[in-house]
Parts: sequence; C-alpha cells; structure tokens
Amino acid sequence: MAVVSRRGFLGLHRAEVKAGLEEHTSPLTRMEVRHLLQRCCFALSPNVIDKYVGKTAREVVDGLFANGNTSPAPPSFVNDQIRDPDKLSGSAKDAEANKLNLHYGDYNWDLGGWWVTQMKNDKESIVEKMTFFWHGHLTTQYANCVNIPVIPMYLQNDLFRKNFAGNFYTLLEKICIDGAMLVYLNGGENVAEAPNENFARELLELYSLGVGNYTEADIKEAAKILTGWKIKYFSDESLTPNRGYFNPNDFDKNTKRFFDETFQVNYEVTQENVFNNSVRRLIQVILNKKGDIAAKFMMSKFYKYFVYANPNAQDEKIINELAAQLRQEKFEFQPVLKTLLRSKHFFAPENIGIQLKSPAETIVNMVAHLKFVDKYARNIMSELGLELFNPPNVSGWKGYRSWVSTKSLPTTIYYIHEIFSYNSANDFANWAETMDNSGDRERLTSRILETFFGRPVTGERFKGFVDILGADWSGINKTEAGNRIKKLLENVIKAPEFYLS
Repeated sequence: MAVVSRRGFLGLHRAEVKAGLEEHTSPLTRMEVRHLLQRCCFALSPNVIDKYVGKTAREVVDGLFANGNTSPAPPSFVNDQIRDPDKLSGSAKDAEANKLNLHYGDYNWDLGGWWVTQMKNDKESIVEKMTFFWHGHLTTQYANCVNIPVIPMYLQNDLFRKNFAGNFYTLLEKICIDGAMLVYLNGGENVAEAPNENFARELLELYSLGVGNYTEADIKEAAKILTGWKIKYFSDESLTPNRGYFNPNDFDKNTKRFFDETFQVNYEVTQENVFNNSVRRLIQVILNKKGDIAAKFMMSKFYKYFVYANPNAQDEKIINELAAQLRQEKFEFQPVLKTLLRSKHFFAPENIGIQLKSPAETIVNMVAHLKFVDKYARNIMSELGLELFNPPNVSGWKGYRSWVSTKSLPTTIYYIHEIFSYNSANDFANWAETMDNSGDRERLTSRILETFFGRPVTGERFKGFVDILGADWSGINKTEAGNRIKKLLENVIKAPEFYLS
C-alpha cells in the first residue's frame, strides 16, 4: 500500500487542460460531484454526494452559492460590553481588566474553534471556503506588534462571510474602515499631521492590483485620503465600540491627487461625507482606472484557489476570460465564479486530485466525521502552520506546495492519531453505519475513500483497503467493526491521495 512522501508530491505535474469555460452540461458523475464539493467545501459527505449525482453543474453550483448560512450565531463573548479598566477602581477595575485579557488572548483561540464548527457544518455551501479565501487575501493577524481583541476579529470574519461572493468595490470600501484592519495596518494612526502609509501600500500591492502597478507617490496620496479613521474598544468611550469611526480632527483636508484624479474637500467634513467622497471614491478610482489589472489579479488568485495552483500559458487564457467577465459584471464575483465552477475546464479530468490540501481542509474534514473538540482542531491546524485569525504575515499563507514538508507529513499523521484517540471503537462503528449499505465492505470502503481522497484508487490498491475490513465483515460485532474502521483510517491517512483535492 502506497505511503505518503514529500518527494512524490513535489513531482506532481498536471497535464495540459484543453477544455475552456463553456458550460459542462451533462449530468454530473459521482467523481465530478466529489471534485466540486471537495474544492468548494471543507467537509465532504458521501450522503451529500448521493444527493447531487445526476444533477447538472449549474444546479449544484447555484445551490452551493444559495445554501450557506451567512449569519451563524456568534460566540457569546462577542456580545460582551467592556469598560476601560483605567477609568475604574477596586474590584470593578480588576473584573474589567480580566475580561479584557480574555478578549485579547483566549477568546481569539475560542473564535478559531467557533470557525472550525462553521467549516465542518458547511457541507453543501461555498460560504466558508470563500470566507477563508478572504481571510487569506485581506489578512489580519490578531497577535502581531499590537494584539487585536476578539470582537473586531469576529466582525471582520462576519464581513467576509456576508460578502463572500459579492462586489469588490463594496468589500474594499468596508475593509478600509474595518476595526481589526485599522489596528493591524495602523490605519487608526493615520493622521493628517503624520500619515501612516502601511494600509495604503497593502491596499494597492496585496489587496487590489499587485506589485508594480502604482508608484510611491500613489501610496502617499492614498494614505492622506484615508486619514481620520479610528477604533475604540470600550463601551464607555463609544456607542459603536470595535467598529471604525471617523475623527474629523485627524483628517487631511488638503487637495490630493491620486491616479490623475483630484480629491478636493469641498464638502462638510462628516463621517458619511468623508466615507463617500474619500474612501468610496478612492476604491472607485482604483478599480475604474486599473480595472483590467485588478480583475486579472483577483481572478488569478481565484483560479489558483479553486482549480490549480500553478497555472500555465493555456490556463492564463482562461484567467483572462474570467477577468474580462469580472469587468463586465462590474466586479461582482458571484457570476464569474459560477462561470468557472460549472465550466468544462473546471471538471476536466486533469484538474481532479491535483491540488494539495491545506491543514484546514485536512483537519476539518476529519473532525466533521469523528468526535473531537473544535477548539482543539483549531490548535492542530496551528501546529501544522495554519493558525486561524493569525496568518504568518500581511501576505497571508503561501499555501499549496508549501503545506508539504518532511516535517508536516509525519506531524499531520501524529495529530490525526490524536483525533482518533478521542473516539472509541463504537464511535468509529457508529460513523460507518451512517453510510449506505455499511454491511457491504467494498461499498463501505469506497465511501470512506471518497470522503477523504482527492483521487480514486483502483485495482490492488483498492483491494488492499477492502481487505483491512476482512472477509467476515458482515458477521463481526460492533467493537471489532469499529477497531477495523480505525485501522482502515490509519492506512488512509498514510496514502498520498489523502493530501490531495
């Protein structure tokens, strides 16, 4: 039975895909449904695959965009009201200080566990995969030079979820004054007397256009346009704590020049007016003046995320077509992503089982089927190099082949064994019984492998997995059945296909 190795992954090369963006109209096969769900969801279920076999790509993709919960119940601590401890005394001061420490520390970990819960429950929707995309693109680290408390981090995550496939103009406008982002890239320190250019630089370089498509002068002017926005955490300081607000005293009222457009302050300086005439107009100028560049930049990222991480010249033609559609759609992402995900190009056999999974995909899909504590699953992902709400730097995670190293593979196997240890033999048996015809060992093995593998296995390799359940499978007791399911899974996580999507 094949055993996973880093060398084998680094030798992966995809054959050229000749299919284009024309719609895949024939009824979806089981393999095609699995491929679509694996790329669009964190958790995969054979029972959900059953539901969609024989439907068209249009039907299933439309459902993936419509089925998600964009307003899941938040963790209870998100509703906490915190007063400034420095304005209190005695036991009240101590109580608020302790609460604040939890918001800066432990609750950010708990928020990661809450997100794992959303990911593993989202088996028929693209919402959480898209939320994670935005988290890696419009990055914020809660633990950086200045730690960020949990409520602004939650509100940013909520922003991404509610705008999971919406309009790029709108999302960029909102991220400019997002509370967590104002802390992370020093937007709250961006004042007329001393503009801070950190956010303006990343807005152009990482979030919208890419390197080389702006000048240092553009960064300086964009920073001035974005002056005056702040965040306060305490309920005794603000009616809207943890959200961005405008302070007119810190706003640069001088005329600015950005991308050959003049920004004059010939209006009353209120929060609404400055948002419309400075923040919103800045984003409009970026995407209108450099729309072709921005569209290509974003669709290249989405192609790498959903299709293949190392596009070739032929793939670039697909990306260019998607970028042109994004311009036509005025930067509405949903219709363009639907075009990609229901295309013959997406379903081409060459694109199946060729992507390397992230630790989020690997771990969430496992804990979606077995007993485990979601907060601990978040901790495992962190040990594997993917800490939710705390990417390594402003560029986010490198992803793709960087997930595979001589250290990561044995470490992944070790931690998945930790997940197994939370489950009894009966737990494994109960999970197997949720699948159709679980008394048929070949059918059950096939269902288990399609749950976790990016590619099908056949012939002697498939027989090797079936044999683990034993010829007497249908007649054994529940404890023995659970032990054999566990042994099968122990072999599954050592196979190369387990790490592929």
